[in-house]
Amino acid sequence: MGIFKPYDIRGIYPNEINEKIAYKIAKACARYFNGNNALIGGDGRISTPLLKKGIIDGLLEEGVNVYDLGIISTSTFNFIISRGNFDFGLQITASHNPKEFNGIKVYDGLGNTIGIDFGLKKIEEIFNAMNIDNKKKNGKYIDASEMKNLHKKFLEDFIESFDQKICIDYSNGCGSIVFSDVIKNRINAIEINKEIDGNFPAHPPEPTEENLKKLSELVKENNCSLGIAFDGDADRIVFLDENGKLIRGDRILYIFSKFIKPKKVVYEVSFPPLFRNMLEKLGIKYVESKVGRVYIINEMRKENADIGGEISSHFYFKDTNFTEDAFYAFALMIKILKKEDKKISELLEEYPEFPHESFKISVPEDKKYHIVEKLKEEISKEFETITIDGVKVILDDKNWFLIRASNTEPVIRVYVEGESKEKLDKNKEIVYNFIKKFI
Repeated sequence: MGIFKPYDIRGIYPNEINEKIAYKIAKACARYFNGNNALIGGDGRISTPLLKKGIIDGLLEEGVNVYDLGIISTSTFNFIISRGNFDFGLQITASHNPKEFNGIKVYDGLGNTIGIDFGLKKIEEIFNAMNIDNKKKNGKYIDASEMKNLHKKFLEDFIESFDQKICIDYSNGCGSIVFSDVIKNRINAIEINKEIDGNFPAHPPEPTEENLKKLSELVKENNCSLGIAFDGDADRIVFLDENGKLIRGDRILYIFSKFIKPKKVVYEVSFPPLFRNMLEKLGIKYVESKVGRVYIINEMRKENADIGGEISSHFYFKDTNFTEDAFYAFALMIKILKKEDKKISELLEEYPEFPHESFKISVPEDKKYHIVEKLKEEISKEFETITIDGVKVILDDKNWFLIRASNTEPVIRVYVEGESKEKLDKNKEIVYNFIKKFI
């Protein structure tokens, strides 16, 4: 597949992606969109300024005016690009990937991500066929760093003050920009790993249970009502309850859905059957989509849905122009906790959590989709399957599994759930018996 992935452009710096490649990508984007004005930004990775220089040079030479937000979270970038004032946007980030990675998220003028199925394939074709002629058409460079205050004002108007302690882990990413100012004097916050550092010294930039052990300890030690953590570019927020326990994304989206009473919710195929059943009890309509921002936003716009989410804790809102906004998700949770006057664990008592596991199986990048297709064929002989994204089998409302190829890593992702530990083990055995035929 190379660096052009289903959701974005991503690779290891400098072998797979570097300044020269970024320069050429920028030119390809300029020719694809054929627009005059582009918004750019980037996370705090060490290689981001170098890639940005290549992008700026490429865009200016194509006659595109460049509006540079500087170092900025993807949540803020999403908000600004989705306001419709630019022809396209490029955010330099590798999100939650390890420090040696970097990449580019490509947006159209409405804030839609340009993935492989939505235009990125064409950009790749332009990139591969391009002859670099270095013609200078003299686009203008504009420092647009003050535009982040548009997002800040939007969040300040929405967030409410909260006296109970909350511990926040910025993961040495760029989440503190805008957000730290928004919560100042409003939220009783303990902030850790706030310094932006592309080496991610505290822990890797993916907010997993393993990486958030320190945050969990601090939540318990300081009697916090909540813990939160952002990934490297802060478009993703994970929540920990008052006991320091990480809460899965489907359970958070259930809390949001119950509170705001949306007409329609979009969620991805990794969600358990329980989520769908709980929405039905609330009388809320739903759409199940492929995993990934590209697909969820596309479905939300098509269905005019009020809210969407991923199991990994990306959350999308109609109020934020259908884009994901980790900061807005936090502010919404504060509203809920204040109104309900309950602990977050109490809000989840009606949404039981069954024993579950998720894990990755490393496979060659060029074989992962083929392997999943073979698994799909084999599993469909024995079970009724859902094949929106990979292969999902619902044994019953409390027992299910999903096998799908990752769109960001050379791995196959597996999700298994059972109503008891014994059932989980039996469901895992079913999965392993299929997988070992091909891996």
